[in-house]
Amino acid sequence: MSINNDSVRKKLIEITNQGLMLKAIALNVGIDVNDLSRFKGGMECLEQSDVEILSEYLNKVHIPQWKNIVPEKSNCQ
Repeated sequence: MSINNDSVRKKLIEITNQGLMLKAIALNVGIDVNDLSRFKGGMECLEQSDVEILSEYLNKVHIPQWKNIVPEKSNCQ
């Protein structure tokens, strides 16, 4: 199954814009951070197998957005 590089790139940009560091992603998926940076910038420098691993990882990443979380009421008095 072929993964669309553009959709993975958009997801990578979205995740890094939410605060996850590119270096952390690179370490977790086992891709050189420089190659990942070039991929993020629009260069086709990742092998298809790396794009598939990256896609799988990014689909599992969840970064909670604090501004959207409603605080629970405390039972303490």
